[in-house]
Amino acid sequence: MILITGAARSGTSLTARILQAHGVCLGADNQVNTLWEHQAIRQDILKPMLRAIGADPLGQGPLPHMTKFRPDPALRNRIEWHFLGRPRPWGYKDAKITLTWPMWHAAFPDAKWIIVRRETDAIIDSCLRTHFMKRYGDNRDGWHQWVAFHLKQFKAMAAADVDVLEVWPQAFIEDPSQFSEVTDFCNLPFRQKHVTEAIDPALWRS
Repeated sequence: MILITGAARSGTSLTARILQAHGVCLGADNQVNTLWEHQAIRQDILKPMLRAIGADPLGQGPLPHMTKFRPDPALRNRIEWHFLGRPRPWGYKDAKITLTWPMWHAAFPDAKWIIVRRETDAIIDSCLRTHFMKRYGDNRDGWHQWVAFHLKQFKAMAAADVDVLEVWPQAFIEDPSQFSEVTDFCNLPFRQKHVTEAIDPALWRS
């Protein structure tokens, strides 16, 4: 399983779109939304996981207390059920995986994790322009704390020996060949054409 995450507004959708073009199955076409998230997994598994510990199912606030998560022995089967009959490798993209990573790591200890990174101020600027990112309004300090929480989880994942690759989309937007680091990590053949066709610089600035 390839798990694609990061703080929202970091380029996770772009990264997932390029990986799908390289052969990663994110689900059937009618299962994947415009943000490249598997809708049933998002609605039926991930959001209830956050609600169960009193966190915001949208991943904005309140944020979860990471010590409250407990392994779910059925989680792997519940996720893989949605991919049965689909070609491998399978992938799932959602920024909220960062907020629930201990459960995912317990269920998929062999997963490849792609953590998508972006400069904090650029993330905040994008949140302020995005209608569904509204928890902290125009309070930049609130958004700074929200980003900082994600950065703390990235460090915790590395300390837990999660198999992680951090990627900065700005690098492969400027030089599409840089995406080969991602495909190499995921054991996929690199096709630069797929990167250039997926990139819309105007959308990246949003």
